[in-house]
Amino acid sequence: SLKLFYTNADGLCNKLDELRMMIKQKCVDIICVTESHFHADILEAEVQLEGFTLYRKDRDFKINDESSKEVSGKGGSVIYVRNDLPQEKDEIFLNAPDSVAVKIVTDKGTVCIACVYRSQALSENQNQQLIECINSACHESNPCETIVVGDFNLPDVCWNNSISLPAGMDSNNKLLVQQAQFVGCFNDLGLSWVLTSEITRRRLVGGILQESSFDQILMNNEGLVNGHKIFSPLGKSDHSSILVHLGVSRCNELKNEIIQKKSWSKISADEILDFSVKNIEWEYSCDDLDVEDMVNELNSNLQKIEDKIPTDRFY
Repeated sequence: SLKLFYTNADGLCNKLDELRMMIKQKCVDIICVTESHFHADILEAEVQLEGFTLYRKDRDFKINDESSKEVSGKGGSVIYVRNDLPQEKDEIFLNAPDSVAVKIVTDKGTVCIACVYRSQALSENQNQQLIECINSACHESNPCETIVVGDFNLPDVCWNNSISLPAGMDSNNKLLVQQAQFVGCFNDLGLSWVLTSEITRRRLVGGILQESSFDQILMNNEGLVNGHKIFSPLGKSDHSSILVHLGVSRCNELKNEIIQKKSWSKISADEILDFSVKNIEWEYSCDDLDVEDMVNELNSNLQKIEDKIPTDRFY
């Protein structure tokens, strides 16, 4: 299967040699890095990796002020993909700040891989642009399966059993409100995630160790990921590196063993109720049905509801 490496590098230029060594040791096919800190004065030839195609999104805006012509420093994301994989840039993330995406043809079809960096200092409009891009990429109307990796900077989100924020959220807290918008987006899309309680960022602040879970791997089909391993950061970055074993392989020959499964998380209870009220006649066809006929009619109506449920491709 294909292997994907992800990390927040906190500046990649001075860590490229270490990255080259890592991809040889781990036999990596796809590399996603947030906070590349690349800018317009850095030529692609300076940051290229032999045998890989580079896709980059340098920060091209001013944090919290998109009307300004100035550009804030740092930020940015890059994706490197092995040259022998059929690929192209995915324009679906064109308007997303500090984020980039690529489409790769695999043995199970085309997969979109997006690399996202969300600064907590983004404006409301910039956050909304990112949410809209994630929604477009992961929505069931998109024929591609999608994996979104990155540093989402959602420190208050609990990933254990569901994606949620602490109870009693202060609606006047701007940062919590922004986090709630992303939680709502992920839940509405029925996304699955890889990391639960793992710590992905450690740093000392005033002699006190801070531990956070800012990084995440999201997907609209849980069959896209077979496993993962967390290991040491690149250089002096305070973010761990993550090696992801994907559930897809090189496209030597398209395989047909794709199973359709129902994805109940992609439809709300209100939508199911509305459909059943408008489209199903719940009264029995006559008053003298025996028990078997009643059960058969009930099962037929329940099957109509099940047919309404969106499906995922399961590998």
